[in-house]
Amino acid sequence: MRKILSFAVMAIIAMATWAGEVTFDFSSQAGLQAMGITPPAQSNGVNLTDVGTITVDGVSLTAVNGSTQTRVWNSQGSYTLRIYQDGAITFSVESGSIVGITINAASTSNFDLLANVGNYTALDGTGTWTGSTATVSFTHPTTKNAQIASVVVTTSNEPPTDNPGGDPSNPVDPNITKLDHLMNLSSLDDDTKFQFTGEAFVNYQWGNYLWLQQLDDEGYAHAALVYGNVDKQYQLGAVIPAGWTGVKTTYNGLMEITSPEHFNNATSLVQEDYYTPFDMTGWVSYILDPEEGYENFKVSMDGVVLSDIDDNGNFTITSYEKNEAEEMVPVTLPGYNRFGIEYPAIEQGETYNIEGMVTIHNNNYELYPISITAAPGTRLWKITYNGVDGTNYKVADSLYVVLPAKNEIDGNIIFVTDNVDQILYDEYAEWGFTWYEDWYPSWIALDCGDDEQLYNTIAAMKVLKPETVRGTLDNVDTNPRLIISSAPSELPDAEFPALKLWAYNISQEKLIAAGHEYGQVTGAYRLIDGEPYLCSAQDTVQVKLDFRLNPELQSQLTEGTRYDLVSIFKLNDEWAATSSEAPAKKAKQIVAGSKRKALMPKSVDYHGSDYYTNYTICPVSASATTAITSVDASRQVTQVTYVNMMGVESATPQPGMNIVVTRYNDGSTTVTKVVK
Repeated sequence: MRKILSFAVMAIIAMATWAGEVTFDFSSQAGLQAMGITPPAQSNGVNLTDVGTITVDGVSLTAVNGSTQTRVWNSQGSYTLRIYQDGAITFSVESGSIVGITINAASTSNFDLLANVGNYTALDGTGTWTGSTATVSFTHPTTKNAQIASVVVTTSNEPPTDNPGGDPSNPVDPNITKLDHLMNLSSLDDDTKFQFTGEAFVNYQWGNYLWLQQLDDEGYAHAALVYGNVDKQYQLGAVIPAGWTGVKTTYNGLMEITSPEHFNNATSLVQEDYYTPFDMTGWVSYILDPEEGYENFKVSMDGVVLSDIDDNGNFTITSYEKNEAEEMVPVTLPGYNRFGIEYPAIEQGETYNIEGMVTIHNNNYELYPISITAAPGTRLWKITYNGVDGTNYKVADSLYVVLPAKNEIDGNIIFVTDNVDQILYDEYAEWGFTWYEDWYPSWIALDCGDDEQLYNTIAAMKVLKPETVRGTLDNVDTNPRLIISSAPSELPDAEFPALKLWAYNISQEKLIAAGHEYGQVTGAYRLIDGEPYLCSAQDTVQVKLDFRLNPELQSQLTEGTRYDLVSIFKLNDEWAATSSEAPAKKAKQIVAGSKRKALMPKSVDYHGSDYYTNYTICPVSASATTAITSVDASRQVTQVTYVNMMGVESATPQPGMNIVVTRYNDGSTTVTKVVK
């Protein structure tokens, strides 16, 4: 009797806790046939809306078409279920409930789904839903398509407890304060309970921390922190519908929303640009300015220094930025490991990229890091063309030491180049566009400050090892330099290459050198009002000479003689903007890419007739040319050849950059450059 009773008790327990799993396999012919679907031919599909309701072991599947019909597609023998924008699939049971669903993606790209009930999260191509319902729908709200390999549905004989339609009665006191926009949260008194009547999207969520963001009519973002259990786990960018309630609170100087209730499932997703962090590289000082209001925003900063990490996860972020006096100064921001992320090993001289949430603790600003990674090396051409002053960079290229230059004006400077003549242009890589492009070598100065030992160490090297040159960028719009804090490593057994230099002729073309470029320039040496200049044949172009790099050289030059000068070119001021863009202050505004660089005023017009007055030429060496020093009517061109950056010579211009070699009947030669 005891044995029979034991079996009876076990049966009752089994009935109370019974659960089963049902698999919908869209990835194989056998799985499709088990659902009554005929596998489609190559590059063809079967529309689920045409198939109708599919039932497997008591679980039914139906589909809704989106921008394209929801369908099983055969791509070269690989079968997937594809849901297009606004399409959906629904799982339901006639008795019992659905308590769990696992959705396995065939492709993690565009794997965005929203559940109308319960909690749904997705990570690394696996979507996990939990709840208790008789029916649940998954909608794909974004463009392109979501591709699914299989779905596993877990069922129970317990009745459902979730209401797919939410709470239509909205049990909120009609007299409660209403809040229509996050921008107006600060106007509420502390301890005011309110109902939110607008829509906000998720910027980040961790445990009881839910950061929301909302745009105003001009596209500016406003943020708020909801602290408390909202009983939902949202995707980034999930739009939370109106109707939830909370209490406006200020805690240790931070405005937040507490006692959250009535949070429903997301209705849609915003595009990724809306919840990418604001790029504060070189602008960390703005975070510390209360008037800027960066608390509760997600930010990123590249090339910063980390220090003072303690056992509690506290640390210090240091960014080198310009102050009002245009001096480079350290700006520090405290950090605290609220989210329990794993810190990388901190190395001396290394810089790091950080993403995190700005918060206030005891009325002081600090950062909760979401991720910390060692800053990857940056190609020198990106630093000199797109770099931001005050940013710490690690140079990815081998750099060649061209000219150590200790002088009273510049200090301990070492000029280097990457000497590249072709680059992989990847500025549009995120859109799928990259290409190789002929390029001109980039030049930059390494500034050792007053550190004589550092200067002597680098000056003794020939080839600097990639990712060992680190420094803070300065003067990128005029004469770019990296303020070096530690000695780089020398690349062992590397040969010093032939340098690729442009040769400019003052008489025949515009001087289009970059600041701190090392190259050759041809012109007549003249003294004008006692000052040295390099001039064109008729003195219409007059460029100031500065002999700081070789003070003895001037005494070796003869006035009126044409010389080929190997020189460093310097810009006296920034070039004027080519459009009517006005200077702009960095603002929290959502724009494509969410990356904004503040425009700075520029004063010298590159297109002006006297543009060349913005140059100073610093000669290193000189040799007299064989060219005539005045216009000769009998002088005629005998040959013109074009040499590309790979050294290939031809009679016609080649794609990309060309060195143009022109030979004359008097034996003279000129060298210029053109871009086809």
